[in-house]
Amino acid sequence: IVRIKMKPYLVVPFLFIMVSLKAQNILEQYPEVFEIKKSIDNNESLQPVILENDDFIDDSLDGGVEVIGFYNSTTQEIKKISITLFLSYGIQRYSFYLKNEKPVLVMDKFKQFDYDKELNKFDDQNFDGGFIGTYIFNDNRLIDHISLGHKRFEDDSIDIEETFLKELDFYSKKISEALND
Repeated sequence: IVRIKMKPYLVVPFLFIMVSLKAQNILEQYPEVFEIKKSIDNNESLQPVILENDDFIDDSLDGGVEVIGFYNSTTQEIKKISITLFLSYGIQRYSFYLKNEKPVLVMDKFKQFDYDKELNKFDDQNFDGGFIGTYIFNDNRLIDHISLGHKRFEDDSIDIEETFLKELDFYSKKISEALND
């Protein structure tokens, strides 16, 4: 018997490649959602509005937060909201794709920093693990999802649908306020 021991830093890229392929597969099951995502991502006429920490949060996270809302300048309809959380232990990025300002897709990815045992702190130059998730919504209801890695919804007591809807409501209101100023 020959055993091959892979180094953890070799496994992580393969994990994300496999999850990305699975995420593509789930989107293939929902062609309308895939087309909405593609249409929004390729729509160069959407205008960005960028919120900084002080615009929407009293106490910022370790490294801050970046929120970008993409909206139709004619109708003021928000089409996409991208959030980046800069944490002391990693970076989380997730995006809401919207149709009639309701979620149809949430893409969620977290990259955890490598922990340097000698220095007893996280190394923000190297990554070690994380998760990726794809969540499909219809009429404000979570209808399907796939995720791999240690995710923020690992605790079954956390309701994925409720969490995303609350976050979307919060960020949508802040973006709408910024657009009306």
